[in-house]
Amino acid sequence: MQSLKEFVNCTKKSMSVADTFALRANALALGMGESARVEGAGFAVAEEIGRSYGGKKIAVVCGTGGKGSIGLVAARHLLKYCDVLAFLIGDPSKIRNDSAQFNYSMLNGIVDVEEIGEQSMMRLQAGLKKADLVVDALIGCGLRGRLSSLFINTISSMNKFGKDIVSVDIPSGIDADTGLPNVAYVKAHHTYCLHKMKTGLIKSKFAGSVRVIDIGIPITAEVLAGPGDVMLATEPRIADANKLSHGRVLIIGGTAFSGGAELAGFGSSNAMAALLTGTGYVTLALPKGPAEIARSKVAAPIVVDVDWKDVAKCMATLANVKHDSLVVGPGMVPDEHSKEMMKRILKMETAAGKRIVVDAGAIRCLAGQKKLLGKNVVITPHDSEFRALAGVATANRTLTERAKNAMKFAKDSGCIVLLKGHETIVTDGNLIKINRAKSSALATMGTGDVLSGMLGAYAALHKNLFESAVAAAYVHSAIGDRLYAERGLHISAEDVVAAIPSVLKEFDKVT
Repeated sequence: MQSLKEFVNCTKKSMSVADTFALRANALALGMGESARVEGAGFAVAEEIGRSYGGKKIAVVCGTGGKGSIGLVAARHLLKYCDVLAFLIGDPSKIRNDSAQFNYSMLNGIVDVEEIGEQSMMRLQAGLKKADLVVDALIGCGLRGRLSSLFINTISSMNKFGKDIVSVDIPSGIDADTGLPNVAYVKAHHTYCLHKMKTGLIKSKFAGSVRVIDIGIPITAEVLAGPGDVMLATEPRIADANKLSHGRVLIIGGTAFSGGAELAGFGSSNAMAALLTGTGYVTLALPKGPAEIARSKVAAPIVVDVDWKDVAKCMATLANVKHDSLVVGPGMVPDEHSKEMMKRILKMETAAGKRIVVDAGAIRCLAGQKKLLGKNVVITPHDSEFRALAGVATANRTLTERAKNAMKFAKDSGCIVLLKGHETIVTDGNLIKINRAKSSALATMGTGDVLSGMLGAYAALHKNLFESAVAAAYVHSAIGDRLYAERGLHISAEDVVAAIPSVLKEFDKVT
């Protein structure tokens, strides 16, 4: 296994709230549980504070959530440097997770942790008044809505005495995405961002001096695709949704000269994969013969005939199909006629602002046509198709070589590249994600069409095409790994399509 440390500069420079929760999910999938992450964060915070405030009196103000758990750990480690006063804001019985409960019990066995409610605010103020430094571990980046009166009064007390305040990750009351304050916020002198800068603090005036500290999360949690990436790309479905409210996908397959039954089968795999991934409406555009076969093969997608021989008529038909994303390529023969059609299709879709997935034969149609690509396009080549497109061989090359070639093409063309393989590379030219499959179970015909159909579904709703591509790549291989455990290497594209719900169900969100 090749080291991933060289890709550290190809990760996000700052993290949104969604990115933060995705990172935690990926770290958990790699075996770094919440307890280990919280312990690492609390220890790192204590070490930073201990270097500057050793021998001082420190008041640590903790909430009952995840940030409070980090504060409890920090308070425990600070005991070797400082005189520590620890406060828990709220009822200990309301502590929300096992890690926080464990750390509360552990600290409370060493020093008395003062429990502060609405009626005991004077006790908090008395402690804060004696402190040289206040550590804000009250509310983390998951803050939503208006602060409660207990939190408002606590924050007011923390600000009251003009003491130095260090906030953990983000000042309590500040929105981690926008950097804007709630009805009250901690006026931090210093903020110790955990692992990465939070997006809202880049230009915020409310965080004091900001320092990023390493808390021990491995680079693999950012570079390797994981369940957190599926969380990022999954849009919630509204409770009263209908088939048109959660994305429409148009899939264009074939040419005037491509085979009927085979093309209908591949197009149907695309369509069913898109539907089962979560889009509400799929239109499958095929030449007349394959279209008739597709109508008899699956009833779910709407199938329309396109006349590839008549360019004007074909384009008019496609222009009248309502859709949010487009998948083009299954069954396409890369002849001169198809190349001309691809130019017209991409120009039309780009002008309309649609997100476009280019797969299979359509990739070869774009050889030497990088100018047709752009930020709304993701291409999904395997090594042979990438060589035809970019003129660069990536087969049997190291991960680093494949990644560099994919990144260069993405940067030069402005598109997203999903370079398929045992180690699938997704890049926009700046960021990179690598998806490592655990088996070669998906090395069979038709499974690539399933991937592009899934990607089309994500792209229909989620605006970030890079994140959509990473999610599709991860789910696709996760299905392969699950099926491999059940069936070994005896898997078909239909098996992959049928297994989509079993993997995606845990990511469903309804608002």
